[in-house]
Amino acid sequence: MAELRYAGEYIVDVCELHTVSGAVIDMTEQFSTISIFEDIFSNFITGTISFVDTNNLITNLPIVGQEKLLLKLTTPNGDDVSNRLSSIDFTDSPLYVYKINNKTQVNDNTVAFSVSFTTGEAIRANRIRVSQSFDGEPSEDIVKKILRDEQLINSKKEYYYELTNNNYKFVAPNMRPMEFINSVARRCLSKEYNNAPTFLFYETVKGFYFRTLDSMLDRKNPRFIYRELTPNTIPEGESRPNAAINLTNILNYEVLPTTDVMMNMRKGMYASKLTMVDLVNKTVENFEYNYFDDFQEDKHADAYNAYASQNSPLASEARDDFQNRLSDYSEAAVFMQAVDRDSPNGLFSARYEGGYDYTGTDIWLQRRKGRFSSLDSAITLRVEVPGNTTLQAGDLIGIEMRNQGILAEDKKDPYFSGRYLVRKLRHEFTKAEGVPKHTVYLECVRDTIKQPYPSIGVGFADGGNSTEEIIPLGSESPNDVTF
Repeated sequence: MAELRYAGEYIVDVCELHTVSGAVIDMTEQFSTISIFEDIFSNFITGTISFVDTNNLITNLPIVGQEKLLLKLTTPNGDDVSNRLSSIDFTDSPLYVYKINNKTQVNDNTVAFSVSFTTGEAIRANRIRVSQSFDGEPSEDIVKKILRDEQLINSKKEYYYELTNNNYKFVAPNMRPMEFINSVARRCLSKEYNNAPTFLFYETVKGFYFRTLDSMLDRKNPRFIYRELTPNTIPEGESRPNAAINLTNILNYEVLPTTDVMMNMRKGMYASKLTMVDLVNKTVENFEYNYFDDFQEDKHADAYNAYASQNSPLASEARDDFQNRLSDYSEAAVFMQAVDRDSPNGLFSARYEGGYDYTGTDIWLQRRKGRFSSLDSAITLRVEVPGNTTLQAGDLIGIEMRNQGILAEDKKDPYFSGRYLVRKLRHEFTKAEGVPKHTVYLECVRDTIKQPYPSIGVGFADGGNSTEEIIPLGSESPNDVTF
């Protein structure tokens, strides 16, 4: 394989469109842009491919939205052995077109159009339903059965999973496969990470993942470190830019607004209260979640680092006029579940008894909601970097931002520099002026800060004097009517 000549270079190994008429069209020279989307909160990858068409392919082939797409794109690295890892390869497991997008007339003989595609597993998942019971199997095995069963998803792709700590009994009552898998994931507890209830099932270009947020963040060193560098910098003693160095250059970035204390309180990020009511035994039990008190129960972006972070929460522990923190108001978000399990001593005394583990919401709901809400409120960057086909959603990366302050002693931004989780990404392959260019657009989050926020506190007691007055009736005015 050729060496990388410049950051963002890629090779199109295969780009074939298989139509319903049986025709196979090599689209290597005709596509203008290929975009592939990944998201840890999305079960399948999706994408679009744009074409410049001078042969009226939509009508003549025709293209109807039921085509098969074979695609292989590679980042040159001079090592044929690692070709599989450095490639986005959908030749053995093809992609499928499901939608024809806008068609635009460029000139008298040329039109531009695009089609949307996804994986074969996504197509099959929308055609079938699961009606089956699963008795006491590990949840990762239940997911694998649905993924591998020839009558269900029938996937041959890589399946990366984390061990669960469950012995549950699940019943799928005529559900779509992904609806069932997501419902299983919600109730799963991690075997390795302190019973973390943050399992997600998602797909990247490398395969399927069934894992917790904690496992994504449990890396001593980030997979890649991206820095604000001067583009195409020529290292000292060399005659041309170093492609490998420029591959980690931040091309552009945007800081997204995320902090909304009011919304976070309503969503249960800081605190929540769950009331469990047993209708048969007439018992009630309350469970409270406290963000600050429970913070160290989970892995965070700074679980490991070389910059001595204290793994600090994304809020101040300042106390208000009543000497309470944000996390001390459990009724800001209230949940309730009614159950009717006829246990001799009541539901709660039998929580972990019997042949199967207890699946009640008190063991996963509040911690899971609080954890995912903290991601929505996390420090969030949208970053544009040179393309790398080994980068995936769910990776932990490092970002080093320059400190913009004139008098700043630290050259690194103390707030935005650090370790981030890649929540979403988009691979974009273009041919600008005939030169192949691969760019990756990342949305990455950081659920901790380097130094704790100050906690002196802000008083919320209103000033002024209280007054009350009855509003008089308008008809009591003694003046004559003038209009």
